[in-house]
Amino acid sequence: MLRPKRDDERPQPSMLSKFARIFGIIMTLLYIAMGIFIVFAGDRMNLDMPDSMKYALGGILILYGIVRFVRVYNSTRSNRNRYED
Repeated sequence: MLRPKRDDERPQPSMLSKFARIFGIIMTLLYIAMGIFIVFAGDRMNLDMPDSMKYALGGILILYGIVRFVRVYNSTRSNRNRYED
């Protein structure tokens, strides 16, 4: 007969997986911040590119940051479910 696992029997996430999760979150925030910076502060920084290029690059960085966030969130959630089973 199967018995439920006690808290001390569940495997804990490794230090590497914790670091990867934190690094993923930091990079997500960095990509989103760079995208916002390019869109809004591009004029003050005298970036030598047309406005349409600034908006496109900023939008791509913001979207990529959101995609990375979703991937980190899903992997964290799936790892958490794996350790709870």
